[in-house]
Amino acid sequence: MMKSKKNKVLIILAVLIIARLLIVVFESHKDEKETTATSVTSSADSAELNPDATLSKTPAEAVTAQNTNTTRNEMCQIMKDHYANMESVKKIEKVSVRFLNIHKRVDGIVYRTRFFYKDSSENEIPTYLLYKEDQNDEEHLIETTAYKKGPQFLKIEKAQGEIIYTEEGMNIGTDQDLFLHYENKILKDLQGISPTPEAKDFIECRY
Repeated sequence: MMKSKKNKVLIILAVLIIARLLIVVFESHKDEKETTATSVTSSADSAELNPDATLSKTPAEAVTAQNTNTTRNEMCQIMKDHYANMESVKKIEKVSVRFLNIHKRVDGIVYRTRFFYKDSSENEIPTYLLYKEDQNDEEHLIETTAYKKGPQFLKIEKAQGEIIYTEEGMNIGTDQDLFLHYENKILKDLQGISPTPEAKDFIECRY
């Protein structure tokens, strides 16, 4: 009788030990799954908080980091974000201004200065024009010079006044193969060779 009771006690202890081991294994597995889920959630949260993290990179780097199969619309958005700030572009890129139009009010009169390159049989000629608006907002050409700014152009350029409109086009990059067009310092369109990593394709974007 004593031996039978002793066996029952041993069996109960064995069952309790096995149950305890199962609980420990289960808890350990549960903690591991929660840690993994937390890690994935943290990564997702980070991406959600900063979805444009790669946009601070160059367009080529951003495309590589996101997807080499980036669509044209996605590339246009990436390039828009990268080149949005005209002043920053001028500081970090090799820039060649191709044209510049400015409307400026001086002493109640609106003048329009225009710079561009005029095609000729031999080369491009930098050309400077100055217009004056009448009371009906009609412009009248009052000065034309080539290669350098004329005296009236310089006078209006230096005069105190209100800038009411600007338009600027520039080529950028080592090969000057990308053209950017700004109105009032806002990027309106671009065209040229895109900096995609897999191919140098022509791209045109309007905003």
